[in-house]
Amino acid sequence: MTTSYSVSSNLYVNIGDLEPGRTAHGVKVRVIRCYRKPSSNNADEEGSLEMILHDEIEDRIHATMDYSVFKDKKIEIKGGLYKIMKFMVAQDMSQYKTTNNPLKLRLFYQTSIAPFEDNSFPTAMHMLGTYMKLLMTLQLTTLNVIGRVVSYQKPTFVAKVATRRMDFKIADTEGKQLGCSLWGDYIAPVLAIFEREDPSPLIICIQFGKITRIFDEIKVSNTFHVTKVTVNDGSDVFKKFLDRMVPELSSQNNGIPEEFSDIFALFKEKSAQMSDIATLTGMQEKNKFWIDATIAEIEPRAGFCYSSCRNCFKKMPLDERNRQCFVCGEDNFTDSYRYKIEVLVGDASGCANMLIWDAQCTTLIGKPAKYMKHLSDKAGTRIPRELHESLVDKRVLFEVKTPSNKVYRDIPQFTVSRVAVDEEIFEVYSKNYTPTRGSTTDCNNELSKKGDEACSKLRKVKMKVYGDEKLGNESDTEEGLNLMEGDEAIACEEKNEDDNEEFGDAVTLKDLKEKKNIAGFEAKYSSKNKKQKVKQDK
Repeated sequence: MTTSYSVSSNLYVNIGDLEPGRTAHGVKVRVIRCYRKPSSNNADEEGSLEMILHDEIEDRIHATMDYSVFKDKKIEIKGGLYKIMKFMVAQDMSQYKTTNNPLKLRLFYQTSIAPFEDNSFPTAMHMLGTYMKLLMTLQLTTLNVIGRVVSYQKPTFVAKVATRRMDFKIADTEGKQLGCSLWGDYIAPVLAIFEREDPSPLIICIQFGKITRIFDEIKVSNTFHVTKVTVNDGSDVFKKFLDRMVPELSSQNNGIPEEFSDIFALFKEKSAQMSDIATLTGMQEKNKFWIDATIAEIEPRAGFCYSSCRNCFKKMPLDERNRQCFVCGEDNFTDSYRYKIEVLVGDASGCANMLIWDAQCTTLIGKPAKYMKHLSDKAGTRIPRELHESLVDKRVLFEVKTPSNKVYRDIPQFTVSRVAVDEEIFEVYSKNYTPTRGSTTDCNNELSKKGDEACSKLRKVKMKVYGDEKLGNESDTEEGLNLMEGDEAIACEEKNEDDNEEFGDAVTLKDLKEKKNIAGFEAKYSSKNKKQKVKQDK
């Protein structure tokens, strides 16, 4: 016998017939999505159980239940059919609504929840929107999309919200593309599937994602907790998508990293403009060129990061009394740091200083600036050891802007716009171009040729900056682990032998200064005592 759902009974009503307030009616619904939401006061505690439901005519509504109530009921709720009685109907005031319904259900201790079976009850798990519809609207209601992964970017750390983000692009069955982003804990399981060497197309479905507009581009991203992401799960919606896909699209290679793919294509198609440091030094043309170089050392005079506004990323002082950005007016209640590193690099033709900003530094280092700042403060050093180990002697393909923006100690400085360190890119680059890679030895030789006495002395300073127990041996220190200010280091070099004899256990510039101050005070005090003694004798 087939049950008709066009007319509601006295006991159960359709979702569209509900009105705000307490109701004695019940609803028969299918649970589309069920997830737990943490407490607003403590993220480690369970706050509520959230559900998205639809009735027999596929109208949807959001339902919420305090987690304490859910535990007391001792009922397992998952995708299925349920009869729900005795609940409260209220306005849905959420910023991003999971349904188009302005109302939501609040379930409490008196609420009755019971599973039931009915094979004729409809299933509307996926209500997929077309890309064209998305491009024409911007709404605060979550939506579902499905597509084939075309390309993706490796995850990056976003300092403003202190979490990771991964961008990727998907295409529909006709090849139209749409940008997507995943944040936080959603990244790891999806990235693991993306990186598999699987010849079959990567089809991803994002349920209950939100629409965001970045300049003129529409993107779909996850909303925390509610969004569900599945990749190649073999369900009917995935099979239908594959069946509708244009044959030539289904035969294309799987998505590859986007940041990787753009640079990879440049070198594969031989369209990257390569040069060397010697050629770029005297160039006045405004352009961008790639160079193959090795990082010789980190320039310590400017540090490695700066405190920034979390909104506009402009530099701002760490003033406890005024935490408002003077550029955008954003209140910064927590400290935010971004990389700004100057490094000395060399190739077979010469050496140059490179100014590397936050995005490129994060690619090279793999960790946020705030983490390195913590290590620096903890160790009491200007440049943390882990940062030094991550960069020095690293081979990098730099895309730099010409002409050189300034000269420091007779060495030109260039601003870096992109970097590449992937082995696959180096492999293609080696096949299509003549490598001009230099080494730290090449860089040191070039400095000697320039006769730059200051730089030479800077590298020869023999003071320990980490201590033997952290550094391992003193020879590493002599190879360039000097993290002091340039001018102070040179001054220290001139009295190096005397300092080492008198202050040999000093491990940082700060320690050296303190010991010198103490020694100076003792000398002065001793001199004063001698004068007083002479007076007394007279």
